[in-house]
Amino acid sequence: MSAWAETRDNPLFVWLLIEPGSRPGGLGKTFTGLADDVNASYYNPGGLALQEKNGATVMHEPRGTGDLKDMFYDYVAFGYRTGKYGTACMDVIYTDAGKIPMTDLEGRTIGVMHSYMAAPSLYWSYPIRKGLGVGAGLTFAYEHLTDLPGGVNQQLLFNAGVLYQTPLKGLSGGLTFNKLGTNESGTRVNKEKQPVEASWPPPRTVRLGLGYKILSTDLNDLTLAADASKLLMNLKEHLDDELGQAVYSGGAEYIYAKMVAVRAGYYRDRVGEIKGLTLGFGFAYKGLSFDYGRVPEGGFGDRSRFAVGYLF
Repeated sequence: MSAWAETRDNPLFVWLLIEPGSRPGGLGKTFTGLADDVNASYYNPGGLALQEKNGATVMHEPRGTGDLKDMFYDYVAFGYRTGKYGTACMDVIYTDAGKIPMTDLEGRTIGVMHSYMAAPSLYWSYPIRKGLGVGAGLTFAYEHLTDLPGGVNQQLLFNAGVLYQTPLKGLSGGLTFNKLGTNESGTRVNKEKQPVEASWPPPRTVRLGLGYKILSTDLNDLTLAADASKLLMNLKEHLDDELGQAVYSGGAEYIYAKMVAVRAGYYRDRVGEIKGLTLGFGFAYKGLSFDYGRVPEGGFGDRSRFAVGYLF
């Protein structure tokens, strides 16, 4: 077995694969083909160009379990329309793995290890024509795993996406390539405890999504969405193996009187061993919004995320 084969499912910055946002979370972490609010910065920056208002959102997800009660995952995004020059957006993902006491061989505490990760991004999105937006951006990924040598990784990553609102009223589709970058090389110990050359890629991902606003009236709005995403790591495998490793999700959102929303969805990541139902709800009034999402997070179980937003 090659060294690449042994490390291919362990990308750098794996935490960047956690899809943020309370509203998308309630929809099954599904937003690539919808991308109709500022959460599009992560899922599909092409959608930013087609939005009619500026927007901001702040999300918090407590992730602490057991002894690691301080763990959390946060996301902030802000988008601003510049008129004929398109839409600019920035977002920041920050996740904190908490502080872990370090002990010597005799069990005495000798310090504290703090692991944390951050990824600020800048995007620009432009409407090529009515109903067609393209966007691109750069992400600076930084992770501090330990204070030991080699415990810090950092890299500049590239993102690009397109959103197309089709002639069929309410139907849109999106395609994105996220977190593109170069492999990090080094050595590791294989199963036979021998040092081998290894390569760790960033979490390069292709995402494809559909959104369909079935109903849109003054009192009732109903939207369906579906996503599929795939890490661009194991492209030499057979097609059926590749499709089996993809992440699939879908969801529905119902909004009453443009104010009260309920959401539900399903998320399935076979490789990451994450699957289950998602639920959410939201309230909006005069541009202000509050959204709640309940999402499966693998070994962390189902987690709650909270977000506040503002449109202006």
